[in-house]
Amino acid sequence: MPKQFVHTTSERRSSVIYSTSIGKGGLFVPSDYIPTESMIGSEDTTDDSNQEDQHFIRQDEEEITEYQSLLPENAPSASESQLQTDYGTTENEHPKRISLERRNSLPLLEEERELLIDNKLLNRKDDTEVLHPDNASLESIIESSNDIMNTWNNAIQSGKEIKTSYKRECKVIALNALPLIFTFILQNSLSLASIFSVSHLGTKELGGVTLGSMTANITGLAAIQGLCTCLDTLCSQAYGANNYHLVGVLVQRCAVITILAFLPIMYIWFSWSEIILSWMIPERELCKLAANYLKVTAFGVPGFILFECGKRFLQCQGIFHASTIILFVCAPLNALMNYILVWDKRIGIGYLGAPLSVAINYWLMTLGLIIYTTTTTNEANPLKCWNGLIKRRQVFKNWKKMFNLALPGIIMVEAEFLGFEILTIFSSHLGTAPLAAQSIVSTVASLAYQVPFSISVSTSTRVANFIGASLYKSCITTCKMALLLSFVCSSMNMFIIFEFKDKIAKLFSNESDVVILVVSTLPILACMQVFDAFNASTAGCLRGQGRQKIGGYINLFAFYCVGIPMAYLLAFKFNMGISGLWYGITCALIMMSICQGYAVFHCDWKSIIHAARTRNAENTRV
Repeated sequence: MPKQFVHTTSERRSSVIYSTSIGKGGLFVPSDYIPTESMIGSEDTTDDSNQEDQHFIRQDEEEITEYQSLLPENAPSASESQLQTDYGTTENEHPKRISLERRNSLPLLEEERELLIDNKLLNRKDDTEVLHPDNASLESIIESSNDIMNTWNNAIQSGKEIKTSYKRECKVIALNALPLIFTFILQNSLSLASIFSVSHLGTKELGGVTLGSMTANITGLAAIQGLCTCLDTLCSQAYGANNYHLVGVLVQRCAVITILAFLPIMYIWFSWSEIILSWMIPERELCKLAANYLKVTAFGVPGFILFECGKRFLQCQGIFHASTIILFVCAPLNALMNYILVWDKRIGIGYLGAPLSVAINYWLMTLGLIIYTTTTTNEANPLKCWNGLIKRRQVFKNWKKMFNLALPGIIMVEAEFLGFEILTIFSSHLGTAPLAAQSIVSTVASLAYQVPFSISVSTSTRVANFIGASLYKSCITTCKMALLLSFVCSSMNMFIIFEFKDKIAKLFSNESDVVILVVSTLPILACMQVFDAFNASTAGCLRGQGRQKIGGYINLFAFYCVGIPMAYLLAFKFNMGISGLWYGITCALIMMSICQGYAVFHCDWKSIIHAARTRNAENTRV
């Protein structure tokens, strides 16, 4: 969830929810399409509004009843619990300890202070470390905070316009995007390592791991991520209401339901995957290799489910770095295990070593989250949301509400994964070598996308902050700078891909026919980088504006009505091979960039700000 400026009043705050459970083709996450209960109620102005209000009241009463049943005897009320969290009541705690909420707000205080200084509304003090809790007393932090608050509110009330600069926005967006780049690349490297290690075994093995990975994504991993998106809403709301024990119950409930839902899919992977794949893929040997990949990967999927649920368990408490730390360990370990299990002469098992490495690392990622949660000294104290294992009667309680949020998430994630993977199915009908080449080009495209996507995430947060503060002119400055940064990064990607196309192709494959196809396709991918980056940055602007649906509809129309049909025609009717596939997708990205760019800069900013105020007014009443 993007952070809001600390001293923005509740009526002026934006309420954009962002999740990182996203595929290469998807620019808008499932939660963008899931209205909150307050939104649904506010949009209804018909005579049925009372009935819907009563429906939501009943749902809230069910949640309250469930929460109360989980509380231990003599438990403090929500307000008492919050007071204890903020100020501390035990003898061992310092009476002037800085609260977690205040500590989390310090970076935003610093941003507001710098913005006021830029507008000559506040003088830069000599003690620049005044907002740092390690170097200042609680009294000085409160005094500085009050100065910023009073200056900010006086400027707003007097009609003084607070503006940002291109230099400041470049600095803020770049600094926020930098750590995200490493996180997304590490997460992407899990599949990259498998493709890279298997690619040198042969063309058929590369096609098999590509087909197996694609099938696992579409039929398993994407559905799991989509189902777990319900926790982005439910756990965040429960934690925000201080219903800490309910957070643990919701996470366990989602994990159990997801594992039970996956059992039939696991059976299909083991018993029917080769037959089903043969209906779509002409090469029977590829189907057999892909089926073997699925059988081994299935053992790691329960670990993947627990990791996705555990990640959200920590994220709803404001702990976002845990999964990054774990990936910093597991990503290199996965690459090392891929090499050992695929190529080592003593313990290597060849092709099946790649899916085995992925399966083992899924469990190691879950183990890492458990170790972090139980040993961390983070002030959020994540174990306060754990009240032991849930009872059997609690597993399916209120499960309908969870599915109401999860099903749209599953649909959107599946649509995103399916879009780019359809190209893989198309390439399989062109032959084994084109399928292997398509796998390499897709991997390079996904890796290059992580940089503009990180800028997109940073931009959406910044735009939401400014909309929350009713500073729409600053939003325009941010959007322009985001496009400029995206152009710079995409130009670098374009140069690297075009200049080193031969080395990239040979890095993944030793087969001459595959290398030739990759080298001939990478220049198209290089040119596509500019539009892919513009597409990502404009999507981030739309998310920040709270207009996700507009971008989503443009995305779906351009991709499924223009890009994929054109890719099919160029590849098969005009005999352009995999080059035709990527020409078609490039056309879709051009359309999306133009349409989304127009939507970003030709909008009614007053309506956007009013919508943000309305959402937050409703959220404060829920």
